[in-house]
Amino acid sequence: MRTSIIMAALCAGTILFSACKKEVQEGIQEIPANKAAVATSRTPSSGARQCIAYFITDGRNPGFKLRNIPDSVDIVILFGIKYYHYLDTIANPAGQGMMGTYSSYAEYYSDIKALQKRGILVLQNIDDSKSWQDGKPDGYASPAAWAQKLKTLLLDSMKLNGISLDVEHSGAAPSPIPRFPGYQKTGYYGWYSASMAATPNFLSCVGELTKYFGMKAANNTQLHIASGIDVYSWDPIAANYRDAFNYFQLQTYNGWDTTRAQLAMNYLTGTNLIPASKVVFGAYAEGGTGLSNAVAIAKWIPKQGAKGGMMIYTYNSNIAYAEAVKRAL
Repeated sequence: MRTSIIMAALCAGTILFSACKKEVQEGIQEIPANKAAVATSRTPSSGARQCIAYFITDGRNPGFKLRNIPDSVDIVILFGIKYYHYLDTIANPAGQGMMGTYSSYAEYYSDIKALQKRGILVLQNIDDSKSWQDGKPDGYASPAAWAQKLKTLLLDSMKLNGISLDVEHSGAAPSPIPRFPGYQKTGYYGWYSASMAATPNFLSCVGELTKYFGMKAANNTQLHIASGIDVYSWDPIAANYRDAFNYFQLQTYNGWDTTRAQLAMNYLTGTNLIPASKVVFGAYAEGGTGLSNAVAIAKWIPKQGAKGGMMIYTYNSNIAYAEAVKRAL
């Protein structure tokens, strides 16, 4: 998320595997599947507005764990911790850095399973990277090899319910930079210049993920995107893969109201051809600001019909704020 600096200093330990060396490109040790992990097959009800909670694992509000997420939350996205940290149990111990919320990975994974048993879907956040543009995402030999590893790790071994792509990070911009459609058409003032172009290699990374995650995959998993119309890759992703995503999350934080949100919805449904029921608007619990507008957007019904719901970033950093938004849905 562009509103928070995420430190890559955590991870993997005793959840469902023993310590292993950090992976180097494709030389990754397989993680034995945890037969005790139960992945729910629940799919959010058609037409139901979803409450999506980002849970940050960096130790803020340490008394609030994943197991404390209320039943009225539909989907939890694991944020801060990176997928590749699950494969590095030596360099990223629990109890510090971005895994400061938990003293052990056994407790962390137990809480994930507890949420799933209660019918709450659990997804892993995945950041885009300049390496996507190079066709070697996170050092893997190809987008296909990378997507296969994510499937093996997150679905087969950890039994999570899917992934959400945080697509806004730095890389090569388009050349030439296209003309921005404008505020009245999008609700945005211009390009987010720190984002990167959706090159063919970049889009191949997304395409490979759709084989295992989302509405085109044959395994009832979730695929989300969290970003905004103002990133360079938004339109190309929507044009090529709109039907594969369960939800499109907009980071509508400070400065957003229902008037501006309606402009964005007009663009999403009219230009991107995304159904209103797949569009999720964002609330910024982490910053603790803009609550009245976030509540208004949660209650608001767009002209196109019911929206997909609200995502709350980061739920556990400000419970009172998060609960106010959730109650407004």
